[in-house]
Amino acid sequence: MRKKRKTKKKVGFLLVILPLILMVLAGLWFWKAPSPVTSKAITHDTVTKSVEQKQPSGKVDSKSETKPKQQNEEPNQTPEKIDGRTVFLTFDDGPSPHFNQFIDTLTNEKVPATFFFIGNNLQHANKDALARLKNSPFRVGLHSYTHDAKLLYRKENPTFLPEMKKVSKEIQSLTGISTKLIRAPYGSTYLTDAAYQKVKGEGYHVLDWNIDSNDWRYKDNSTHVVQSVLSQAKTLKSQNIPLIILFHERPNTLKALPTIIQELKKQGYHFKAFDASTPYYHNFKEH
Repeated sequence: MRKKRKTKKKVGFLLVILPLILMVLAGLWFWKAPSPVTSKAITHDTVTKSVEQKQPSGKVDSKSETKPKQQNEEPNQTPEKIDGRTVFLTFDDGPSPHFNQFIDTLTNEKVPATFFFIGNNLQHANKDALARLKNSPFRVGLHSYTHDAKLLYRKENPTFLPEMKKVSKEIQSLTGISTKLIRAPYGSTYLTDAAYQKVKGEGYHVLDWNIDSNDWRYKDNSTHVVQSVLSQAKTLKSQNIPLIILFHERPNTLKALPTIIQELKKQGYHFKAFDASTPYYHNFKEH
């Protein structure tokens, strides 16, 4: 009898305690397990961080950026910048009997330049000297065919544009060089606004100057040419703009040129040739 009673007590005790244990265990499991909302939030946050790591930051990596190669651009070549220490040497009224000597002098000094040719002078030019222009650091521009202001700028039927087109064809025929760069005889101020717009409309670029060497004024005096150029360069230095120097193919200019180049180099200037693609301009019509 006692054994039966003990057995019944144990069974009753288990029936009471077991549900309590199960309830406690269930409560502990429920408390530790993450809710569906929390699980989704954690998963989304993890995915977001993963996506953000793969997305570009919006900044271009200059090392990996592929730059489109420009025409005639050499690999790893850095174009020389145009700034307040840039000098453009320009020579009008050629090709003269001294043209070959100008090429020699500039080559010896290792500087480029731009020559503006007159059509009438091309007829008597040294063909071997002209041949040196092809594949050289020198550039060519148009300076009319006649250099006659009475024809170029007359009110009725001015010859400015037709003359530029004519000399352009001859330059191309003699040198293989095509150019649309113009130096207007006596400066672009002689052009009317309408004529200037027409020239621009046909794709030509007009270049004037901000330093006049006055080599035409000083005739055979090369010392005065040097002083004139360096004095004006000193004045423009504070403006921090490129120097565009007007020369002519004259003997006094040829003699003055090495001194001018060497002195400007000492002052930290570098030299470039001007052509129609140069990303800088200076003409009197737009200043």
